[in-house]
Amino acid sequence: MPEKTWIELLMLLAGEGATREEIRISSSSLSKRLGMSKQTVIRKLTELEEQSLISRRVEPRGQFIRITPTGMSALRAMHQELEKILKQKPAKMILTGRVVTGMGEGSYYVGHPGYSEQFKRELGFLPYPGTLDIKLDRTSVELKETLTKLPSKQVPGFKTSERTFGPVKLFPSKLKGEKGALVIPNRTHHTDIIEIIAPINLRKSMGLKDGDPVKVEVFL
Repeated sequence: MPEKTWIELLMLLAGEGATREEIRISSSSLSKRLGMSKQTVIRKLTELEEQSLISRRVEPRGQFIRITPTGMSALRAMHQELEKILKQKPAKMILTGRVVTGMGEGSYYVGHPGYSEQFKRELGFLPYPGTLDIKLDRTSVELKETLTKLPSKQVPGFKTSERTFGPVKLFPSKLKGEKGALVIPNRTHHTDIIEIIAPINLRKSMGLKDGDPVKVEVFL
């Protein structure tokens, strides 16, 4: 089981009180909150149970789960690792990669009023309606995975009459001295791609083209 999945699932259960007592919670509820299918949630719960991280009972009146001492130890270990990372000075990561052309979705999402106004409130600037997409080097892919587990600024999801938009994590960043932010959507299919937003069109203002190497400073 990928670490990102099991730690998020354990944290969600812990937030519901499963560290203190046995709780009743449905797989459907977990599915919606984690953004994965019900079948995947059931499989992951089974794996957690097999690793003795949780105890689980399924009865006609519902599913009952409690985090075991082993599960608590895993959560404490992750907490300690996060504390070490956050105490490092300076609190930033350097991600490297090459500029690529995205799917064109960035301009739609970043320019949507439901997101853009929240970005302005959280970051202090109204972003240019588009993203600079960067394909990460192998080492930086691992660093991005670490970022997904760290606390950050976040804009909540919202609904319109047409569709639902998910929450987005935000990390202040700098690219060649220009301030911006790394955005990580709750649902993303590209683990080796990052998206950077800024008050300006970074690609145009910096004369960047596909394949150009870049270095992004990400502040924690």
